[in-house]
Amino acid sequence: MKKILAVASGGAYKLGLIGCMIHLVISWWIITYVVLSGRDAQWQLVWVFLLPFDFPFSLLVLFRGYIFPDWYFSRLPSPLNDFQSFIVPVVVHGIVGPLWYFFLPVFIDGFMTLRSRR
Repeated sequence: MKKILAVASGGAYKLGLIGCMIHLVISWWIITYVVLSGRDAQWQLVWVFLLPFDFPFSLLVLFRGYIFPDWYFSRLPSPLNDFQSFIVPVVVHGIVGPLWYFFLPVFIDGFMTLRSRR
């Protein structure tokens, strides 16, 4: 793993940073919209937009009912009180997704560089 990160080019890191920043801005814009807007009956469908972009981690959002407990924090305002419908997608799309977009080009470039040296 350290070798792959060490041999990755600077271009891969730049591409990863650009992808990370674009994903970060879009995902946190959506998260902020969900928090600040009035709740309608189908506000959870906003995550459908990000599901294909964060694959395979978005499977955690799709199957969250089978993986995570159904916690509900009654003292927090909506939607912050909904663990499965808000907290899990925020972690997946707002934190893991941008990291995925940063490390994916770096890992691909590093792996291909190591492979070509053999």
